[in-house]
Order: sequence, then structure tokens, then C-alpha cells
Amino acid sequence: MRCELCETADTRKLGGHTFLFPILQQTAFVTTHVGIREGVARYDIPDLPIGAQGTRDILLTGVQQTADLGLRITPWLGLTGFIRGTIVTGANTPSLLADGASVDLVGQAGAVVRLWRNESSGTQIAVRALYGYRNGKDITVLDLVNGILGDPLLTLEDVVNGNVGRLLVAPTSEQSVTGGVYGAQALGPVFSLQGAATTEYAWRTREPFISAEGRRVSQETNAFLVNLSLALAVDFDSLGVPVAVMGEYLFTTGEEEDFGLPDRTLSSSTLALGVYYSGRANLQVGVGAVTTLNGSPQRGLGAEGQTLESGDPTLSYGQLILRYIW
Repeated sequence: MRCELCETADTRKLGGHTFLFPILQQTAFVTTHVGIREGVARYDIPDLPIGAQGTRDILLTGVQQTADLGLRITPWLGLTGFIRGTIVTGANTPSLLADGASVDLVGQAGAVVRLWRNESSGTQIAVRALYGYRNGKDITVLDLVNGILGDPLLTLEDVVNGNVGRLLVAPTSEQSVTGGVYGAQALGPVFSLQGAATTEYAWRTREPFISAEGRRVSQETNAFLVNLSLALAVDFDSLGVPVAVMGEYLFTTGEEEDFGLPDRTLSSSTLALGVYYSGRANLQVGVGAVTTLNGSPQRGLGAEGQTLESGDPTLSYGQLILRYIW
């Protein structure tokens, strides 16, 4: 006997298949849901230039907590959003010196509109439009060291009682707009495909303290990104085993305009694998692992103060995922 709550959660069921919420993309479905994700991450940056010290391999670790929700207004229209808090810090002395740490709070809100749904073919297509805002503080020890070395008159007392806090902490903020098309295709009760094609424009402001000028300066960065993603799921629930597995791929490319630096092309490939309990249509609980194979190089400083790039970074993280659907 089917429970009433399971029937109301059929908003993500199509063509006899119950679709999962992917990790690397949003879905084509209009749902009412609430979810939390707890994660830990590891970010490796090989050969980052850090001035006269040459290059160093940088290791950053972090923790992240995300809450997301959706509100189904009509069968074809819904609202969606999430809020995420992240703390990232260097895991060793070179990492702390070069990249320090960061504290970020990110929020995003928008709408989803279902364009087409065909139950017999198991197909659904939707569009989403989203606005995002990020506010945080970059804690960069290298800025502090450069500030001290760049001011020969700076004393220890000045460091302790003066501008150390402003040299060490750089406020940052970012706004973004995202839009895209999302599709879902059931391939029987066991298999399904989901895909998305989105574009994103983001503009970021960073305000480091320049000791030589005695004030903070505003540094602007703009980026235009294209994201293409695909997710393949296998659900064994119809075979008597309430377990589903989803593999995902995300390709990102775009252009970045950075403050006082030449424009550069951004490109990365990301893989994800999730394992979930699929015995209830109104519940998605599981674990996921993600790795970015070839992230965009990070910029550092050469011995003469010139801008140089690191090797290709690698980002890996794991998540515990819990989501309830009405």
C-alpha cells in the first residue's frame, strides 16, 4: 500500500522512474523539498608561485554546510534557493602563508518553469533563472608579509597594534546571474538520464589593504561561464534492492577578466558519484564524492613581482546528503 506522503512526492517520478537530485546540477522537476548537505573538501594546488620563495605545493582543507529548499506553486512553476556556509584553511605552513584561509556565506534564489512533460515518453524539460550573492573574508598571510616587506619603516609595534588586521583580512563580495535549460529522460524504471546547459555571469569585488597607500583598494573581477552537465542513474528499487547509484559529469568553460591582469580562459572537468537509499519517493538520503580533474590554475607572484600561474589544481570533496520531498 502506498503512503499518502509518497504519492505527493511523485513530482519527481516520470515514466515509471523516480529521479534523484544530482550533485553537480539542478533538476528539471518542480518540487517542494528541503535538504541539508554536510561536506568536507581537499584542494591541492601544485607549484603555486609565492615570490622569492619560489613555488610551493599548496593544500587547503575545508568544511561546508548547505541548506536548500524548493516551493512548488503550480505543477509548472516553482521557487528555489539555497544558503551555504564554507570555511577553508591552509593545511600546512606554505599553504597558510600563500593562501591563508577564507570564510564565505553564499545564497542563491530563483524560479523554475516546466516547459514540457510527456509521461508516455518519460521526458521533462524546464528552465531556471537564478540570482546569487556571496559575502566573505579572505584571510591571506602572503598579503600581510608583502605589506611588511614593502614598508621598511614598519615596526613590530605597528604590526601588532596597527594595520595587521587590515593586511590579513580582505573583504570580498560576489553577485551572479544564472540561466539554463534542464532535461530529464526516463529509460524504464531502472535507468534515467538528466542533463543541463547553463550560462552564468559573475562579478566579484575584493578589497585588500595596501599598506603603502594606507587604505583598502577595490579590485574587480568579472567572469562568464558555460556549464554542460550529464547524470546517469541506476535505481535497483524495482528489483527489490532500495539502492540507487548516480554518476555525473560537468564541463565548465568561460572567460575571466581580472583586476589589472590579462583576460584568461577558464576550463574544468568534474566527476561525481553518489549512492542513495531509494526505498521512499519522499526521501533522498545518501553519500556523494566529487573530484575536479583539471581546475583553472591559480595566479601567484614571481620573484620579480610578475604574475605567474600554478599547475592545474585538484578539488575533491565528500558529502552527506539528506533531502525530504513533499
